[in-house]
Amino acid sequence: MLYPHMASKRIQLKPAGRDDAAAAYDILFRSGFGPLPMLDNYVENFGTGLWACFMVHGREDDDLLGFSTLSELKPAGHLRAEVHLRLGVPPDVRSEINALAVNFAFSMWRTRKVYFEVVDPTAARIGFGRHTKAMHQEAVLPDYVFRHGKLQDVHVFSYTRDKWEAHGLDFIQQIV
Repeated sequence: MLYPHMASKRIQLKPAGRDDAAAAYDILFRSGFGPLPMLDNYVENFGTGLWACFMVHGREDDDLLGFSTLSELKPAGHLRAEVHLRLGVPPDVRSEINALAVNFAFSMWRTRKVYFEVVDPTAARIGFGRHTKAMHQEAVLPDYVFRHGKLQDVHVFSYTRDKWEAHGLDFIQQIV
């Protein structure tokens, strides 16, 4: 059964508001994400076009690890999930954040499909472990983003509700 878990054994998702915008901006800036607007403009528009935004904290120490967003749900039932981590955060944390975000989207709304856009040509960066095979590669957008001084392809992967219910719920039960 779907339930919108907000925490795993290691992390917790906390709803983000305008007061969190500067911290989110800092994470994006330090990771080379861009181009970014001026900070004042980013703060003013923080959360626009999103149905959910979470600051991600460690459960033991409450340290800020990153943030996660879920875009506005489209009429066809699709939305996009993003995770941005602070530098130095272990990559395996991303899998738990993504799992909680995807699970939240399927639990809260009539979501049919959650998209991830990554520069890694495999779904490994999204990090669902053995459950990654249930993801579908939707598209490749050649030379779509400029990061770290070069154009890079963006690979679009998705998780559908039926695949999540068949595979993802098992992963959620392992981490919560």
